[in-house]
Amino acid sequence: MSDIEPRLYRYFIAVAEKEHFAQAAERLGITPPTLTHQIKKLERELGAKLLIRKGNTKVVITEAGQRVLAGAREMLRQAEEIKANARQAGRGELGRLELGFVTVLSGPGLLRNWVAPFKQAHPGIQVAIHKLSPMAQIAGILRKELDAGFARAPHKYPSGVRGFEVYRQPLALALPSDHPLARHEAISPAMLAREAFVDTTPEQDVGFFGHVQAIARIGNFIPRVVDRVDDSTTVLTYVGLGHGIAVVPELMKSMNLSDVVIRNIAADPVPQTSIAFVYGSSPSPSANLLIRHMRRHALRNHGTDAAPPHNHDRIIIPSALNLGVSKDEAKAPGPRPSRLGAARQALQGNEMSQR
Repeated sequence: MSDIEPRLYRYFIAVAEKEHFAQAAERLGITPPTLTHQIKKLERELGAKLLIRKGNTKVVITEAGQRVLAGAREMLRQAEEIKANARQAGRGELGRLELGFVTVLSGPGLLRNWVAPFKQAHPGIQVAIHKLSPMAQIAGILRKELDAGFARAPHKYPSGVRGFEVYRQPLALALPSDHPLARHEAISPAMLAREAFVDTTPEQDVGFFGHVQAIARIGNFIPRVVDRVDDSTTVLTYVGLGHGIAVVPELMKSMNLSDVVIRNIAADPVPQTSIAFVYGSSPSPSANLLIRHMRRHALRNHGTDAAPPHNHDRIIIPSALNLGVSKDEAKAPGPRPSRLGAARQALQGNEMSQR
């Protein structure tokens, strides 16, 4: 049956349903003689009699015809389904998205608020999420391993990556619960000059504003960083063990660690950090649907819901990040590959040239 033109099956189904050549021909928009000729052609190709004429136009379906009718209907249904699926896939309505997210989004429900409505609107798109550092997300997007992600907003986007801010929050201080400063509801940066800090590794801050450095500038001191770890969850673990204090996004309050307290920063204005929706410069059709969805959550420079400034989506830094860095390399502990080191040097040089 697969070598026979689908058109012939449609003709046969029309005759079988109408049980009348003239009525079937009218439905199909062809003449009765043409329809008769096409049905005979189908019978020759199948090697079986499908219809028996009763009078000039009335027909009866044979046993062979009944079997062909069931198969023809199923075949045409499948063909229509394939066509519909192809069209949906072409519009991005079918597919799979690989998304990254940072640890701070694990608890407060923001990720659910962004992604769940998209999944409800596009049930044919599977969404897989991966907890990754900002650098690992950028590397994954450049390597086509990720379609998009939710990461700390860099002050410049590498070539091949675009993005816009979707959430902005003040920074806060994480302290051991028994720390003398924990009794304060808000802490001045000047009070932190002699404190030990726990921070993320320098590689995680490439191209991003350093949280600790931002507070140190306000307090007019050089921070003493005693431990550097790979992610914000481990930072809080070190703080709870008494290694030092940390500068964290305010969202970390939702993590409720028993040995750690989160306190406000007494500054005007309080430094802020942002979450950006980041994606590749050549998105798939499904990723394009997600980008359009996330633009509803985009922030202006002053935090109101609106589309991002035109140039914010296209800022470019040197292409040092486009170095084929794998997700494992970008987040693995220990000495980093020279490619990440080169990226860091290029970005730091770019930052210095802008000061």
